[in-house]
Parts: sequence; structure tokens; C-alpha cells
Amino acid sequence: MFDKENTQEKNYIIYTKAVSRGLLISIILILISAMLFYFTDLNENYMSSAVWIITILSICYSGIYGAFKIGHKGYVHGALLGAIYMLILFIVALLAERGQVNLKTYLIMFVMSIIIGGLSGMIGIVLKNK
Repeated sequence: MFDKENTQEKNYIIYTKAVSRGLLISIILILISAMLFYFTDLNENYMSSAVWIITILSICYSGIYGAFKIGHKGYVHGALLGAIYMLILFIVALLAERGQVNLKTYLIMFVMSIIIGGLSGMIGIVLKNK
């Protein structure tokens, strides 16, 4: 029988796994890019672009993974996962920078995360149905 409460509990677990995996990918890619910038002659001006790309890739992975595992309404779940991911990054930035964050940048990144997450969720549903 279909148990709505059990399904919601399962979705929380999937959300937690998806965001955790996205954050883990972010950490790994940031460490790789930091080593790349340190050991090569790459200009440090490209670091902000690298962070944007890493953020987008992590949100894409979270959205695809979450929607694939849940199996329906991929755009909604992907958008929520993107929003949760960006809220976690915002909280970490607030704590790390002692309240000195650029709200305009994080607002842009939040909107971007919802859009990218929704699109990634749709990709996850397409992959699930194949």
C-alpha cells in the first residue's frame, strides 16, 4: 500500500544524500582547483569563475541525483535541492566571513541555483525513464 508518510521520510533521506553528495563534489573540485592554481601559472583572477563552475556542477549533480531517486516532479525537487544547497553555502559563508558577505552575489547565485536545479531535475527524470 502507498504510505505518504513513509514516502516523505524517504524523500528527506534522498534530499540529504543529494545535498551531501553535491557538497562533497564541491569540496573535492575546490581542492583540485586550488592545487591547480597553486602549482601552475594560472592567474588567480580565474578563481571566481572556477567557483561558479564548481557550484553549477554540484547543483546539477544534486538535482539529477535527487530527481532520479525520487522519480517524479523533477523540476520541483531539483529546484528545492538547488535552493537548499545554496542556503547551506550562504550559511557557511556567513560563518566563515563573520557576516561580511555580498548579498547581491548570493541572491544571484540563489536564483541561479533554483533555475539550474530545476533543469537538472528534469534531466534526472528523463534519465530515470530511459
